[in-house]
Amino acid sequence: MGNIDKIDVESLQFFGKIVASVSHEIKNVMAIINEKAGLLKDLTLMAEKGLPLDPVRIQTVANEVKFQIKRCDTIVKNMNQFAHSADEYSQHVDLETMTGLMILLSERVASQMGVTLNLISSDKSIIIKTNPFLLEFLIWDCLQFTIKRCANTGTVNIIIEKSDNTVKVKYLLEYGTHNKAESSFPEERTTILMETLSAKLFLDLENHELMISMSENI
Repeated sequence: MGNIDKIDVESLQFFGKIVASVSHEIKNVMAIINEKAGLLKDLTLMAEKGLPLDPVRIQTVANEVKFQIKRCDTIVKNMNQFAHSADEYSQHVDLETMTGLMILLSERVASQMGVTLNLISSDKSIIIKTNPFLLEFLIWDCLQFTIKRCANTGTVNIIIEKSDNTVKVKYLLEYGTHNKAESSFPEERTTILMETLSAKLFLDLENHELMISMSENI
């Protein structure tokens, strides 16, 4: 299988993993709303039997449902933004916004592994021209490695920097329980992504740092 064929297959798997994770979150929201609907039904049955209704309790349930609807709307908007990143091969994108989106889409996995993802915002936007979908894939791929590396109460601080015409995405690892399991990272798909995006990857496990470096105009 050639590099192009392999990255096509890997990209489809990446897209599928994101969709599966998002659909799971939506399913959780629906389960909570369904639970609250059942509670409202119980309150209605109590009222039909002549028992007094508690307005505060009803308002609390209504607020919880409203919160879950808002949460679901945010999840769908994030998914929609991610899906549209594949619309064009090359686009101008805000690197911090893109990184923030991939962090949001990785939070479920990070939470399950006891890892906190922390994007340290910069004062100004860093706009680059690139293939947004493949760069999202590379950022996500590095996130998955750092999440595994920091499993069990670790933290990954992500910083976006620019120097001259070069932009950098830095992952600074703080080990909660010093999980230092070795990995074959970067894997073949990571290498292909870097070659396609003309990016470089620096991994310094002694100083707990991973960095993507690339031109602002790919």
